[in-house]
Amino acid sequence: MYFYYRCHSRNNERASACPQAKCYRAEALEAQVWEVVSGIFGDPERLRADLERMIELESEGLRGDPDREAKSWLEKLAETDRKRSGFQDMAAEGLITFDELRAKLADLDETRTTARHELEVLERRHEHLESLERDKETLLENYAALAPEALNSLTPEERHQLYKMLKLRVDISLDRSLEVGGMLVDHLTVYQMEGLS
Repeated sequence: MYFYYRCHSRNNERASACPQAKCYRAEALEAQVWEVVSGIFGDPERLRADLERMIELESEGLRGDPDREAKSWLEKLAETDRKRSGFQDMAAEGLITFDELRAKLADLDETRTTARHELEVLERRHEHLESLERDKETLLENYAALAPEALNSLTPEERHQLYKMLKLRVDISLDRSLEVGGMLVDHLTVYQMEGLS
């Protein structure tokens, strides 16, 4: 029995969604991807340095001070609650009309939505960095010390877990080049594919 990979967009949507009409033999494709991945683990010191550099770049990518930014958005949420209550009191005392109240509350709701969104973004970034740190330690503890023979004896499920930790992405271009990217690859690395048909 032979298994093949095919374009996900073409398969789920329709033929016009992707010009990639070719299917690729899974066995040949997976062997070449594994060659790339196992090569990363051939030098544990380089692997550690690459992981630490990648996490450092991710940390630098966070603009400003995330804690101070989160505090600012939390203060903005508290301020909208105070203003909401104040506007409702003003309307109850007849100092503003109900139409004015509706407009002011709509503005506050927009501010509240923005603040919550920004807090969620900050939380996701924080979780992402924590995940990278955890994955780094797992990769180093479980895989970097393995001899090449042991790496090659990993089951398909263990390889899949390793690919998930590396956040591996593999694409095949129309010119049949394989692009492998992920956690340890700054730029997609291109390999000319052979024997995929």
